[in-house]
Amino acid sequence: MSSEQPSGPRDWAPVTALPPGSGDQATGAGREPPDSGGPQQVTALPPSTGHEAAHASDEPVLTCNWTPVTSSPPSTGEPPTVPAAPISGSGSGTQPPGSGSGSGSVPGQGPGPRHRRVRLPADRLRLVAGVALALLLVAVGIVGYRAGCNLRPEIAHQAAAIPRFLLSVMQVLAFITVIGVPTGLAVERLVRREAEQVVDAVAVVALSYLAAICVNLLASHYAGSEVAQGFGGPTPMQVHLAVGVAAVSILGFSRSWLRNLFFSAAAVGGLAVVLLGEDSVTGVLLSALLGRVIAIGWLCARGAVDTRPGIAKVVAELRRDGLRTHPGSVRVLDPGTEGTRRYRVTAECAGDNRRAVLDLSVLDQGQRAAQLPGRLWQWIRLRGPARRRSFLSLRRTVESEVLMAMAVAAAGVRTPALRSARQVDQDTALLAYDHVDAPRVADLPADAFTDALHREIWALWCRLRARQLAHRDLTLDHLLLDGHGHLWLTDVAYGEITAEDVLCRLDGAELLVSLALRVGADRATDQAVAALGPDTVASLLPLMQPILFAEDTAKALKHDREQDVVGTIRERIIALHPEADVQPISLERVRPRTVLSVVGGAIAFYLLATQLTGFQVPRLNTWQAWAWAGLAVASSAATYVAAALNLVGCVKEHLVFRTSVEVQVAAAFVGLVAPGAVGGLAVNTRYLQRAGIPVARAVTSVGVSQVIAFACYVLLLLLFSAFAGSREKEGGALTAITPSATVTGVIVGLAVLCVLIAAIPRLRTLVMTRVRPLVTDVWPEVLQVARAPHKLAQALGGAFALPLAASLCLWASVNAVNGGDVSLAAMGVAYLVAKALGSLVPTPGGVGGIEAALTAGLTTAGIPSAAAATAVIVFRLLTWWLPVIPGWFAFTALQRRGAL
Repeated sequence: MSSEQPSGPRDWAPVTALPPGSGDQATGAGREPPDSGGPQQVTALPPSTGHEAAHASDEPVLTCNWTPVTSSPPSTGEPPTVPAAPISGSGSGTQPPGSGSGSGSVPGQGPGPRHRRVRLPADRLRLVAGVALALLLVAVGIVGYRAGCNLRPEIAHQAAAIPRFLLSVMQVLAFITVIGVPTGLAVERLVRREAEQVVDAVAVVALSYLAAICVNLLASHYAGSEVAQGFGGPTPMQVHLAVGVAAVSILGFSRSWLRNLFFSAAAVGGLAVVLLGEDSVTGVLLSALLGRVIAIGWLCARGAVDTRPGIAKVVAELRRDGLRTHPGSVRVLDPGTEGTRRYRVTAECAGDNRRAVLDLSVLDQGQRAAQLPGRLWQWIRLRGPARRRSFLSLRRTVESEVLMAMAVAAAGVRTPALRSARQVDQDTALLAYDHVDAPRVADLPADAFTDALHREIWALWCRLRARQLAHRDLTLDHLLLDGHGHLWLTDVAYGEITAEDVLCRLDGAELLVSLALRVGADRATDQAVAALGPDTVASLLPLMQPILFAEDTAKALKHDREQDVVGTIRERIIALHPEADVQPISLERVRPRTVLSVVGGAIAFYLLATQLTGFQVPRLNTWQAWAWAGLAVASSAATYVAAALNLVGCVKEHLVFRTSVEVQVAAAFVGLVAPGAVGGLAVNTRYLQRAGIPVARAVTSVGVSQVIAFACYVLLLLLFSAFAGSREKEGGALTAITPSATVTGVIVGLAVLCVLIAAIPRLRTLVMTRVRPLVTDVWPEVLQVARAPHKLAQALGGAFALPLAASLCLWASVNAVNGGDVSLAAMGVAYLVAKALGSLVPTPGGVGGIEAALTAGLTTAGIPSAAAATAVIVFRLLTWWLPVIPGWFAFTALQRRGAL
């Protein structure tokens, strides 16, 4: 027989193998009565059913025996007698990964090569979970010790009625079992010539023994400490339990009854130790966790011995389905989703000796476990049909993929035919598909995306939607285009049958975005409208949310954020269909703003409680004190009006001033979880976007407001510093305005900084790289604002009024608390310097940094430390804490109105 591989899909017809009883999808070809026993002879048609079934006779037909999709042999009790072909690895003579001796060997061959080692993502997850659980147990023990909850004496008293002899016997038997089971497993591994795992087990046993002894020595030496009590007492570690758990974590269990015996004995032994008063429950649990963590840490550092079924065992399973693999035809492919191992082989069908190229997918339970955290987070965040199904059972995963592959083929969509689905062992399954020798649509050149190709792509989606089939990752990466211009759909593993229409529309939305990323948003939208009509395309708009797309699509959108693909598609569809409903469908269970509210409230409560510790309410027993307090409240409110005035002046378009003030109040709430002024910048940018200003101009306008505010801030700091350094006559008149040390320091510092930037090339390059975009993007907008006198007055007035009003608030707060007159200029310098220092502190609103700087500044100005601390708290309450309450109401109201 020729060893030449098929050159294309026309050399032999890709087949859709249908089980007995499903021949109605194959026009009844080759059907037998239901009561006919044995495997049926099924004539598998090409995947061109439905309206293309009439042309099926034009295609060559491949006939083979269908074997039921089970992991057991045929009913005769013996596998098919097929000559064994030697497996020599890939075409280059190298052994494919996972083809070690533990993966099975082909009859007639010697023992396989040495095992290789792999670092599994699931092991890293187990390590993190084990360490986290251990820390949690220690924390619970420490909290219990502080609260006086020592249960060991009480447990020992209650267990006094149990004969100690019985408890001692239980303890001894548990010890023998916990040590004996790992020993027996090690002997079994040696008999099976798996010495590497035994060596690993011995290593982790030694490490666990040393670690348990060290913990016991440290706990006994520091027996009175909280940490020692949190571990469970002076000798918390049960050494034999840590050693046994470490050993079985490496060796594994060959039989389920051994697993049950070991853990039952460990539980009984731990109970006996606790009842005898020799240890606590925390100590027993930590002993088991210590051995587990050390074993998993060893596997993460050195790698686990790869005992997964290799390609030899996989090929042997294929022969049970009558598919004989050609020698030297194994080719290792890149891993698939969730770590699936993939191979390509050439096989012969036992029925007629026709050759077929197969793509094999080997699903491992351990690799799939690494994806569970991501799926869990998606399940928490999304709701309804948007959540992707994640089967913990490997069998259910395989069954879902098999059903989806058959349903897609029955829908008249070309897809690689499923030739075999088998369970290789308890944690591994095999799926074999016909290989389609065709390029991906995503890899085609730009001129290949003709109007006809666009129509074919959307026709494929319509067929899937008509049959209620959702692919859940319908992008150009999963579409193939063969030499005859036919489209093929691949990777249907995570699709859903009888899917809700919202999932089918989500497929369409992701397909449109994928096309837009490849050919441009305008052309992709126009072609979709031409193929589907404006109403159908408009129905995809509410589902164009990156959080609902597959990971690769979301990353591509993030990479091309400047193009704003989704926004361009939305604008194009609205232009073609003005009545389209563009409101996104709410499929998020936990929204970011919900998390923002909860986290912000918790942080606010904690920080406010911390700051109010030791706070003394100021005595406002005079009308002057009440007047100062009223001025402080009015000045605090004026800061939001000034901020709104500054923003309105920096935007050419008309903005409603009242709404702008509400936005600044809402920014006070957002500032709870954002360092410095980041929250205000984000809120202002979002407000301008919702007001109809393009994203680029919105960001630039906010940048202009910050530049003007910074210039006014520096000028005001210099003025305040100058007045703060002045001296007064006895009558109170000013004799001279002498620049203070602050002004001198600022000038000298700026001069030194400029010299350093000019002298150091790398620093000069860094500064120019940062400053150039600011000049090129923001400076033209600054000039645009300067051309409109009323806008310039608004921008400068708001920029000057904002720090001036805040300084007035601090000045009034100090006078209300201290009862004496202080200099406004000194308070202005203290506030502006503290504001600058607080912006460097990565905490919400500069909490901690601003308070410390303000207290130090007021104390330096001659105010008593107690009065200074109280005045600072009053000032922060008026300017940061109390505005959070109206800020939340404003934030919610603006969102309801669509302004944010």
